[in-house]
Amino acid sequence: MINLSNPNLSRPEALFQDYTHFDIVTRRFIGRKTYDGQKGGFPLLYSKDKQQLAVDSADSHTLVVGASGSKKTRSLVLPAIKILGHAGESMIINDPKGELYDRIAGELRDLGFKIITVNLRNPTQGHAWNPLQIPYSYYKSGDMDKAAEFANDIANTLILGEISNNDPFWDYSAYDCCLGLILLLFKFCKEMNYPDNSVTISNLLRFRRKLFEKGTDAKNSALWKWASRDELIAASLTGSVMTAQDTMRGILATLDQKLRALAIQPSLLDMLANSNFDINDIGNTKSAVFLITPDEKTTYSSIVAMFISQSYQHLIYSATQNGGRLNLRVNYILDEFSSLPAIGSDFPSMISAARSRNIRYLICIQSKSQLIKRYKEEAATIMSNCTNWIVLFTRELEILREISELCGQKKDHSPNISVYDLQHLSKEKDEALLLAGKEKPCIVNLLDIDKFGDKSYKVIDFYTPERLERFHIDFEELPDEVKQIEEEELRKIIEKRKKREKLESLEFDLPDFNPSNVIVGPAEKQSFASKTDEGNDCDEDIKKSEWNEKTTVEGTRKSGEQEKFLLIDENGNPEGEWVVKQVSETTIDNREEN
Repeated sequence: MINLSNPNLSRPEALFQDYTHFDIVTRRFIGRKTYDGQKGGFPLLYSKDKQQLAVDSADSHTLVVGASGSKKTRSLVLPAIKILGHAGESMIINDPKGELYDRIAGELRDLGFKIITVNLRNPTQGHAWNPLQIPYSYYKSGDMDKAAEFANDIANTLILGEISNNDPFWDYSAYDCCLGLILLLFKFCKEMNYPDNSVTISNLLRFRRKLFEKGTDAKNSALWKWASRDELIAASLTGSVMTAQDTMRGILATLDQKLRALAIQPSLLDMLANSNFDINDIGNTKSAVFLITPDEKTTYSSIVAMFISQSYQHLIYSATQNGGRLNLRVNYILDEFSSLPAIGSDFPSMISAARSRNIRYLICIQSKSQLIKRYKEEAATIMSNCTNWIVLFTRELEILREISELCGQKKDHSPNISVYDLQHLSKEKDEALLLAGKEKPCIVNLLDIDKFGDKSYKVIDFYTPERLERFHIDFEELPDEVKQIEEEELRKIIEKRKKREKLESLEFDLPDFNPSNVIVGPAEKQSFASKTDEGNDCDEDIKKSEWNEKTTVEGTRKSGEQEKFLLIDENGNPEGEWVVKQVSETTIDNREEN
């Protein structure tokens, strides 16, 4: 039993006075505001007497710890969305079941919010979102650094969300291949002057098949020779293109397996083929984005993680262009956060930098072990960046011990709040442990969403704006530079063929001439031979400088003690005959090696 009169614990009524208040009857904010006048925030505790919730209106991140069924959604997530809605702050919401949309989207729309849905449960409904559109816009404008940064985040989220513990080589190689293919698709579509909606996931998958359609012979293709002129593309794709057959197969199999979730559903590819909303609007006009996924499987979690990462990066860039802060605060409400793949390439840095850019996070986890699985040692950094911790119920001993230690000890060295106490907070009373900033630990009560006084709520249909048809590229038509490379390669092949045909058509006066005995070598290396009149002996003292560097010596087998040579120019035309005196078999063999 927790001793609420313990001086080492804060009293709820005292702590309540330190925060902004949201009145659930009038739906108005009372009390403190931030220095720039913002008042919305995540709920920390409820005063039944005042019928008000204390909310943290500062730029603080909040961590919620609670096992499945601990009322995280009902006591914290839904109340947070409602409060932020009345504050007019934008939100990006992970909605694993679609329940959040059903419960509160209608109220937000009535409050003047723009409702955006990325609906992975039913991709035919809701808005369309192309994850490649923003990075391609940077690429087209010449901002290669930004384009590469966004492309890297996409490849990182899609491929490295789950990494094999046994042999991570294949995952990292597939990541390099994915990054290279994205940048190559950008280069290709820009060269071909295709419309922006040509840069899609479906065309990325098709391009992967085009580049590797000839297996290990891809390295000899004109497409690769053109692509490898770009140093970043070459650095990313060389390990997949210039490798042994078995290694290439392993890398491509890993890549295909990681991307399969995007390819198995045509309606999903249609939804990912273009964007019919602007992420910039989220930081300028009050908007609520619902990322709806099936809760029975994690197949599409990587798309949610990709949206969170990309929207954050783009909003940070917009804030930088706007003097360092967004015009309107954006709140990421991430229910079931630890069930998502790792977000971006460095989420701890993301959450650290967000506060100063007018961005906040509400992160809900079931256990610390889930977080460690996703972020390894960086899990502690993520948790420590959250100013407020709200603990509901969990059976995970490690985090229970950590929280108990954070609550400190009494004079007799017994814990102020024991592991046992933490496991017996009342779910019926919506009890929770609050660790808020530098305040003492406090046992608080929260407010269930059904107790806000709403008699009912309305479920609104999904708004589905017009979508562009998916743009298909067959990659049969290639950029002019690729065609030039192909034509040059073909010209070289034709020249070699013509040269051989001319050689085989020449008539020699030596008996029993056999073209299969012809010896070929650069003229400048034939230092033992020199030019003479036809039929005369060779003078080996003639200087090597008399030889034409652009010619090739064609030799026949021996005739007696001499060997007869024919000089062929670069166009395959005979220029004259050469005779070498007293040449032995050994000399001929050495000449071939040279």
